[in-house]
Amino acid sequence: MASKLLTFKRTVAVSAEQVFYAFTNALSLSEWLCDFAYVNLSAGNRLYCQWRDGRARMGRYVTLTPAKKVVLDWRGDEEEDVSQVTVTISEKEDSSTVTLTETSESKGWAKRAAEAEAFWNAALDNLVSTLESGFDLRTKRRPYLGLDVAVHQNSEPGAAVTGVEPESPAHAAGLQAGDVITALGSDRVSDQPTLEAALYKHSAGDKVKITYLRDGKKLAANVVLAAATETEVPESHEVLAEIVARKYTEVNRDLTQALKGVSDERAARAPAPGRWSARQVLAHLVESERHLHHWLTCLIAGEVVLPENPPSGRRERLDAVINGFPTVQALLTELKRNEAETVALLNALPPAFLARRASYRRMAEVMLTWPDHARQHLEEIKYAIRNVKVVETW
Repeated sequence: MASKLLTFKRTVAVSAEQVFYAFTNALSLSEWLCDFAYVNLSAGNRLYCQWRDGRARMGRYVTLTPAKKVVLDWRGDEEEDVSQVTVTISEKEDSSTVTLTETSESKGWAKRAAEAEAFWNAALDNLVSTLESGFDLRTKRRPYLGLDVAVHQNSEPGAAVTGVEPESPAHAAGLQAGDVITALGSDRVSDQPTLEAALYKHSAGDKVKITYLRDGKKLAANVVLAAATETEVPESHEVLAEIVARKYTEVNRDLTQALKGVSDERAARAPAPGRWSARQVLAHLVESERHLHHWLTCLIAGEVVLPENPPSGRRERLDAVINGFPTVQALLTELKRNEAETVALLNALPPAFLARRASYRRMAEVMLTWPDHARQHLEEIKYAIRNVKVVETW
C-alpha cells in the first residue's frame, strides 16, 4: 500500500492539448520544469530531466492519452525509490484543469514526500506562468552577472569577456571587455560552459569572489549576484522583427564606417598573437548569424538544440567563411544577407509557435539583444585595425 499520496491541482487558461504538450515535449519541459530535457516517445517512452546545478531525474511514460492523461514512473538519478506521477487534464471552455498526483510503494518515499511536495508546487506554478504569459518564474531566482563571454583564444584557459552590461554586478565589480575569468568562487573556469556551471551553483544576492586576468596580470574582485529582471517583449512578432531590423541597420552603419577605407590586407592581419583580425571578426559574425538561423528553426519546430551559444569561434569555421568571402566587402554583404534572413524568419513565425508563449518569449528575449553581439565586436574590429602593422613592400 502506498505510504503517502500527494495531490496538486492547477487551472490554466490554455487548451488541454497545450498542457499535454508541456508534459511530453523536451523543449517545453525545459521551459517550466528543468533546464535540459530529453524525451523519446517512440522507443521506450523515456524521459530525462537535468538542472544546471547537476541534479537530474528520469522516468518512463507508462500511459499517454493525448490531451487527457500522462502517467510516468519517476525517480532521481541517485535514488532507488521509484514513484508514479499521474497527470489528468480536463478542459472546460477556455481553460484546463491539471491534477497531478505522486505516490510510491517504496519505504523511502515518506522521507522524500515533503521535498516532492515543494518541488511540484513550485513547478506547477511555473507551468501556469509559462503557458499563460511565457514568463519563467525561476528567472527571478537565477543569479545574474551581466557579461558576455566567448571561448578564450589564447593557450591559457578561461572565459574571455567580450562585453559588460552597464549597471550590472560585473560592471560594479570593475570587470571589462578583454578580461579573462579563471575562477568563480571555489570553481575553476576554463570556458563559457564552466563559467555558467559555476554561476548556477549560486543564487541571486550571493557575494562571490571572481578571479580574472587583465593584460596577463591576475586580479580578483567580489561580486554581488543580482536577480535577473523580466524583459518586456513585443506581443506582435511583426513588431519584434521591426525592432531587430532597426538595430541591425544601426550596427551595420557603424561597422561600415569603421571599415571604410581599410584595405583587405590590413583587415586580414591580426594585431597580436591570439587576437582576431578584423576579417576574422566579420567571419565570426557571419557564422554566428547562420547558427542563429538553425537555433530559431529548431525552436519553432519544438526541438532542443544545445548549446544555444554559437560554436563559431573555431578557427576552421572562420577560415571556411573567409575562403568563401575573402574580402571585407564580401563579408559585410554576406553578414547583411544573413541578417535579412533572420528578419524574414521573424516575420514568418507560424501561429502554432506563437501560441507557445514560453518559446516565443525565449526567442524574443534573445532577438532583442542579438544585434548587440555585433556591436560588442565592433570595438574588437576597431582595435585590430588600429593596432595592426602592415609591412610595406617596395
